Parts: sequence; structure tokens; C-alpha cells
Amino acid sequence: MKKLFLALTLLISAALHAADDKKTVTYEGEITGVVCASCKAHITAALTQKLTDVVSVDVKPGETPESQKLILVSHNGDITKESATEALGTYAKNYQILSLAKK
Repeated sequence: MKKLFLALTLLISAALHAADDKKTVTYEGEITGVVCASCKAHITAALTQKLTDVVSVDVKPGETPESQKLILVSHNGDITKESATEALGTYAKNYQILSLAKK
């Protein structure tokens, strides 16, 4: 019985460790059209729900008043400007992703 318990403990520990080892990828880019907290919430919800393995989305003031900085953190290393734009769906007519690249 002790051996079974030990084996199960080791298996669970290994599984948890493997899940924690997923590396995150940070993407940074520019987006336009974000003027309020509601805009930010729309972008965050769309990108989080439609792109796989997204951990967080943040929009911060950009270098110019016309554009904002988009920061996306994900376990998915295959996100592109095009896939993010597609994930925005109908919001893409209001918010334009100008650039998005891995950092």
C-alpha cells in the first residue's frame, strides 16, 4: 500500500511539474482605437477567448496619442498579427493591430 501511495504521489508531482514548465511567450505591438476601459475589456476578452493558451492581455499608452502598446502573454508561440486581428472578429473594424511580434 505504501508503494502504491508513493507511486501515485510521484506521478502527480511529475504531472504538476510538467504543467508548470510550459514556457510563456510575450508579444508586443501597437494597436489603435483603444480610448477607454471598455475598449480594453473588449480586446482582452476577444484575444483571450479566441486565441489558444493566452495568459494575459494588456493595453498601455503608446508613444503617440493615436496608438497604444499591446502586450500579450501566451503559452502559444504561433500567434501572429493576422491571427490576433482575426480573433478580434467584428471588433477589428474599431481596433487595428498595427504590429505584433515576439519579444
